[in-house]
Amino acid sequence: MYLKNIEINNWKSIDHLRIEFENLMLFIGRSNHGKSSIFSALLFFLGERNFRRKDPKDGDKLVEIQGCFEIQDVAIIGKFKTYLDKDERLNLRITVDRAGREHYYTVKRDRVYEITYRDYRRIVGEIEVLFIPSIATNSQELTEFFYKKLLGILEREDSMGLVDVEEVMNIYSCLREEYASKGLQRNVIFNISRLLARDSIGAKRSVLGNTLILYEEPELYLHPQAERELYDSLVKLSKLGTQIYVCTHSGAFIGLKQYRSICIVRRDSKGTHVFQQRKRLFSRDEVKRFNMNYWINPDRSELFFAKRVVLVEGQTDKILIPYLARMLGVYKYDYSVIECGSKSTLPQYIKLLNKFHIPYVVVYDRDDHIWRVPAERETSIRKNKEIQRKINYEIGRYVEFKNDIEEEIGGEREKKSYKNKPFLALKMVMERGYRIPDSLANKIKKIYG
Repeated sequence: MYLKNIEINNWKSIDHLRIEFENLMLFIGRSNHGKSSIFSALLFFLGERNFRRKDPKDGDKLVEIQGCFEIQDVAIIGKFKTYLDKDERLNLRITVDRAGREHYYTVKRDRVYEITYRDYRRIVGEIEVLFIPSIATNSQELTEFFYKKLLGILEREDSMGLVDVEEVMNIYSCLREEYASKGLQRNVIFNISRLLARDSIGAKRSVLGNTLILYEEPELYLHPQAERELYDSLVKLSKLGTQIYVCTHSGAFIGLKQYRSICIVRRDSKGTHVFQQRKRLFSRDEVKRFNMNYWINPDRSELFFAKRVVLVEGQTDKILIPYLARMLGVYKYDYSVIECGSKSTLPQYIKLLNKFHIPYVVVYDRDDHIWRVPAERETSIRKNKEIQRKINYEIGRYVEFKNDIEEEIGGEREKKSYKNKPFLALKMVMERGYRIPDSLANKIKKIYG
């Protein structure tokens, strides 16, 4: 059974939201914006957590959580045939009234049928849930729980013969040291996850089956290289059938190629909201160019964590804009400057930010240099207008440099001075006595305004 979507009503910071699930889900957002509220709702819905008095957002209203499961196993289809809606999907609903009483239902062809607690447990019992919290009172007990539950899952999935269990036991045995640190606990989980991905690839199926893993902040106590490797392991396991929901603050766990997996969580005065992009975002050559841009500069995944994104064409802009902002005293750490590679790829990033409702500023060069031929100028005009058309002005705006930032900082230049642009431009503004022109200062202030 695979969880395909969930609707959550009146739960903690959530008034109402709906989430569509991929096998791999990446929940990102600022602290105290509702990621933990989503995880706690999932754990309650799946029978892994008890209802608590403080769970309702509004104590006078009904708590309601409904999820849709897709069933692919013929035996399970037969087991729950009376509950199934079209396409072998099972809709399960839980409500909690003001007195704290829980009620369970299935929804079939828009009709609601109440079921018993026993029937509810039979349904959710078909999904193994493995929760790895970011904070535990006793981290060693957490890892021991992870280890024992993992062995139970492998046995249930008939995967003992597919996994090097002895290697798993050797990795775990290091926890028996008297002074095992929290970092060691996390590294044990990392190393076991890497082993499970390796053995799943060898078996051509996930050795964990369709287990649902809820993993809070997997980056804790891991160095950057280990973060990237763990992310790759989780991607591999999800592609082979395991459901993995990650809550993270690390760009290493955000792959732009997996944009359908990204769920941005934000909170405002009305509560927690989520932003996803489920449809195909890019087509034809756009896909190739976008993936190439990511491999050339993988830190672009940082844009999903920014309060505001500053999109720029190239390296010189990426280097100079933050430097000049510091000189002017307007620099903001929660604004991320993202180099897009060229003017031609700016619209792709604008489209991405529009879909996820991430505030942004697009900074581009007018490219109307005196040495350009008419055809080049016409191309620049066309590209500039396309950028302006793509912007959603409710969340984005643009700043246009006269020709480019090199001219903005120090007058006109010849075409041949394209060589070593970032170095020469930075050298100029770092010279003692350099003064930022008023027109450029105003643009930098607008970018960071």
